[in-house]
Amino acid sequence: MDFLTMEQVWAIAMFFLGSFILSTCSKWERDEQAILKDPRNRYGRRKSDIVKPKSLRGTIMTLAGTLLCLSGMILFLLHV
Repeated sequence: MDFLTMEQVWAIAMFFLGSFILSTCSKWERDEQAILKDPRNRYGRRKSDIVKPKSLRGTIMTLAGTLLCLSGMILFLLHV
């Protein structure tokens, strides 16, 4: 069995870092949605008041995680 090249090790690290970012972002978004779905937080308010717009943090984390995963896979396959 051949050993991994340095580029493949970096690609694996990039992929797992991107996966970690995506799972963390997903967990935070689920927690925020659970808070918004709680009827105690919505009582007496209009629906337009409680709809939370998309956050810039979530968008940036999703893009960064996706790009890290994709570039890690491409880098790994380039050095096979």
